[in-house]
Formats: sequence, structure tokens, C-alpha cells
Amino acid sequence: MNNQFPPLGRLLVGCNYWGSKAGVHMWRECDWDEAAVEKDIAALAANGVELIRVFPTWSEFQPLVREMKFQGKSGLVLREGTEEEIFDPLWLDPGAMARFGALCDIAERHGVSLLVSLVTGWMSGRLFAPRIVENKNLITDPEAVMWEGRFARAFVRRMKDRKAIVAWDLGNECNCMGRVENSAQAWNWLSAISSAIRMEDQSRPVVSGMHSQTSNGFGVQWEGANWWSLQMQGEFLDVMTPHPYPASFRIEANRGPFNCFRNALHPASQCLFYTSVSGKPAFPQEVGSMGPRMSPEWMAAAGMRQHMFVCWAHGLGAYLWWCAFDQLHLGYPPFSCCAAERELGILRADAERTPKPQAEALKAFRAFRDALPFDALPPRKTDAVCLVSEREEFYHQTFGAFMLSKAAGFDIEFVAADSRELPESDLYILPSGKDWDTYGQQTWERLVEKARGGATLLVSRGGSAGYSNWLEFAGLEQTTYHKARKVAFEFEGRTMSFADDFTAEQNPVDCEVVARDSSGNVVVSVKRLGKGRVIAVNFALEKCIIEQESEVVDNSFSNELWRIYAYAAREAGVKRLVAKDDPRLVLTEHPREGESALVVAVNTHDTPVEFPISVAGRVGRVWNGSFKDGVLSIGGNDGCVFEVAPVR
Repeated sequence: MNNQFPPLGRLLVGCNYWGSKAGVHMWRECDWDEAAVEKDIAALAANGVELIRVFPTWSEFQPLVREMKFQGKSGLVLREGTEEEIFDPLWLDPGAMARFGALCDIAERHGVSLLVSLVTGWMSGRLFAPRIVENKNLITDPEAVMWEGRFARAFVRRMKDRKAIVAWDLGNECNCMGRVENSAQAWNWLSAISSAIRMEDQSRPVVSGMHSQTSNGFGVQWEGANWWSLQMQGEFLDVMTPHPYPASFRIEANRGPFNCFRNALHPASQCLFYTSVSGKPAFPQEVGSMGPRMSPEWMAAAGMRQHMFVCWAHGLGAYLWWCAFDQLHLGYPPFSCCAAERELGILRADAERTPKPQAEALKAFRAFRDALPFDALPPRKTDAVCLVSEREEFYHQTFGAFMLSKAAGFDIEFVAADSRELPESDLYILPSGKDWDTYGQQTWERLVEKARGGATLLVSRGGSAGYSNWLEFAGLEQTTYHKARKVAFEFEGRTMSFADDFTAEQNPVDCEVVARDSSGNVVVSVKRLGKGRVIAVNFALEKCIIEQESEVVDNSFSNELWRIYAYAAREAGVKRLVAKDDPRLVLTEHPREGESALVVAVNTHDTPVEFPISVAGRVGRVWNGSFKDGVLSIGGNDGCVFEVAPVR
């Protein structure tokens, strides 16, 4: 096993950990129970957990307060609850640090690695900050940032020799600790805390620990924007960490059950999106089903199982469930603040640490991975490049493109449109943005040049989006006006539909019409451009399937818009080792040295399925499934891997 964190091609599996007995109070002297923590870690290790994210609560490890002097003036720094005067700027509570050291020893004994979330001032809707920064903005106030930087330095200095620790995390969702009014304030906080960590330890990676990062790093800035951009994170940090929950307010992941096709791809797609913009690797640091209010335990386990296979297949380094133990018995904040979020563990908090179905799924994947005759899965083969706008929030379009390509049976690489080099490819995809400034002119001109040189370019155009030289480029005359429309059209003998906020009427001048709607308006067209071709789609295809047409990627698949992507791949000459008919069979191909390859297949149906597939080669060994007479058999919400060797 390699020592990189996160490792390449292996997928460490684990969870976020609070003690089963005391939760967020576990570091207090009166609540610390070393024997209970030992049983916790032993139970987690026995169920396949190899990595846990842990949280030194800021208020417990740096319990400082200012003494109050004449007329309310501030005096010396005191240890809260005592009259002890603190003069060491890097002082941390000795008892809490000793208890954390005991956790490190326990983890090392059981072969469990630690990801340490340093500034844990925010947890599940509640702030846990020391009184010395009470009523201050914890992100922008200079004194607050000073104490946070001191905390990070002091903690890392004392714990950097602990072998169980594999990486430092800034904290838990620290962008929730205070409001910023511009990107410079966010930049300054990231610079201060990441620099404090690296001042003491340059041997371990620094991990983001944040969620809800935006790709709008170079775009228009407005009141109330999310100023914590992925570009900025990439400046300072080594690893990105999305928290892709299927929350009820997230339309990208609330259109089907936790174990559906859409949710199978959600964590991996968000990680690939983060990486494309930040330039750094990413892994799902917090994943969960949001408990029985959204998914029964069997469904949570099924969703987790297919998550792990998809994340592994797409080269992610780790997968951490939220969380280790149910917390129904804890009657104090943060979990006393609401009636939900207390049944999220993979283990029950009883004396036996009883495993739930989620723990069984994690353990089974770990056993499958460890039994394979190879240590790491080679990188997947990609067939197309999909551009990601850095001028507006673009995750919905990215996720939509990912789902369409998976249903169509090929793989795409995401590339930030403005700041990254454009790799060579036979197929480029430009998803529609919301307006005319989604992409810069240089990006557009680079793509036009690629098409003239022989590439196929698939361009979707919805809303009020527009591109220069559209008549020359696409061979279409266009009239756009503000009128919402819902359109049905015929494509390859099938009826499909979409909705859009604007109407674009397009008349063919120099192109071949592939599909029209009932009024005769062009929906899909293709035009020769130099040595290549341009496929134009007259609606926001990628965004549409996320926000409007749920059935295109859920359950019935009755709206087969993914066939437009399949058409583009054929036009570009994309060749795959394995071809399939079922859009819910997710495939990745992993070339090995020589001519053979490994193929990972994930069945996102909730029942076992026998998939007819066409293989350009000879199928060798199969792990966790079977192949016979052109049929691949996989369990429901499960995955397998098989070898393909060329036929000589």
C-alpha cells in the first residue's frame, strides 16, 4: 500500500467519529472514558474501518477567557473556570491534549488512521468556541483568527509525531463559523490557518474540511455570494472535501431514493467537479443518508455500497460516512437542538456496539478490496473533455454531464474552462450556462480551433446563453426571447422532452437537422467545421436533467435524453472495450501495463440484474459477479470488477 494521502486507486473506507458514550463531551475530564473509546475503535476496526475523522473541540482544548478589569476593560488571559493566568501563546489544555494522545495510541494499536479536524468550532448547527473570542466573527476578527492560528500551531506541534495521524484538516466546515463579506476575507483566513499548520508540520497534507464550495472564482461577485471558491482552496490546500448529502434542499440529489442511479454518482461527481476547478484531489469526507427520515437502514447500506464502488472506480482516495455511532441517547447540544440527525451511525451506541447494515456494507467492501490480487486500481480511461465554467456556479451542469455520459456508456474528464490547459480529445462537451458570460472568448476560440482540427464538439445552448459566430459555427440562425417553453421532440425514433426558461427559434442554414420539435424548430443539429463537427443542442441539456426532468436518470428512465450524448460519442468515434444497453449499468475501464484492462461495473438497480454486454476482447477473472455467454451478473446496488484481454 502506498503512503500517499489520500492513496491512489485504493479508496480508504471509514467514518467520522465522536465517542459513543459522550459525543462532543468526550474530551471533558468528567466525561472521558478511555475504556469506552478503546471499545469504540476496536468495534470500528472489526467492521472494516481504516480511517476516522476526529474532532478536538476548540472550546475544550483552548478554554481561555479574558479577565475583566475596571469599567469592563480587558485584562490578562485566564484559563476558563480558574484564576490561572496564561502567558504561553501556544497553551492548550494539558488534560485534553493527554486524552487526545490516548486516542492516538488506541488508534495505532487497532490499525486505524486519523484525519484530525483542527479548528472544530462548528458542529451540526452549533458553535463551540472559547469564551476569549465570544461575540466575535470567527473568520474575520483579527483576535479570533490569532487564537485559531495559535490553536492550530500548538496542536500540530504537540501531535505531529503521532504515527496514527495521516493528515491535518482545517476544521469542521469552518466556513460556517462566520460570515465573510468578500473573497479577500476568506483568503486571509485560509492563509492564516493553513500557514500555521505548515509552520509546524510540512510532512502531512492539509485538507479542506469545508463543504459547499463554489466554482465562481473569477466571475461576477454579488451581495450574499459564496466567497469560499474552489480556486482559492486550491491555492492553499492539498485535498478538497465535499460533503455530498442527499439533503431535501439539494435538488441534485433529492429526486430519487438514496440507492438510485442519481445518488450513486453524486459523491464521485462532486469530487471530480471540485478537482477540476481547484486542481487538487478530492474525496467525500462526509457522506450519509440523513437517517431514517430519508432512508431505512437497508437502503442506506445499499446506497453506501454502490457509492464505494463508484468512488473507487473514479480514483477517489477515501470515503467517510457520517458518522460512527448513533447519538439518540445524548441530551445536550448539538443533537438536542433538533429531532433529527441522531441516527446516522454505522454502529449502535449500545454496550455491544452492534453493527448496522451500513457497517456490514463497509466491511464487505473492505474485504472485497483487500482480497483483490492487485494493490491499486489503475486510473480510468476517459473519452471526452467537459468544460466547467469558473464564472458562475456550475455543479448542476457538471453533475448532469456526468450522469448523461455514464448512462450513454462513456467517461468524461472535467476541466476548468479559464484556468486549466485544454487536453487533447476527440470529443469536447460545452454545457450551457445561464447567460452569455458563462465562458470567456478565449475558451470559445480554443474550442472552435479544436473542432476545426478534427474534434467533435457538443454544445448545449439554453436560457439566454449565446456564443459568438453562431451561424458560422453551428450553421443556425437564431432568435431568442423570454418565453418559457416545454417541448417534446423525436430523436432516434423516441419521444423526449425538456423545459427551458427562454425560447430559442433556430433555422437551419448550413447544417444537418437531427431532431425537430412539433413546431419544426431545430432541437439537435450537426455541422461540419473544418475537419471536425459541431453538434448543437437547443436547450440546457445538462442542467435540465438535474433541475427539471428527474425521470431521465431515475427509476423508469422514460425520458432518454442521455441518447444525445451517446449520439455525440458515436459521431466522435469513441471506442470502448465494453458496450451496454442498460443506462443504469455504470462502467469504467482501467488500462493496465500491456494490453489488458480491468473493468469496474456497478449495478444501480436495487435488484440483481443480468446485463447483456458486448466485449471487445476476452473476459478473464471476475470478482464479486459472474460473466457467461455475453451476460454480466451483478447483485442489486452492488459492483464487480473483471479482466478484459485482447483476442489474438
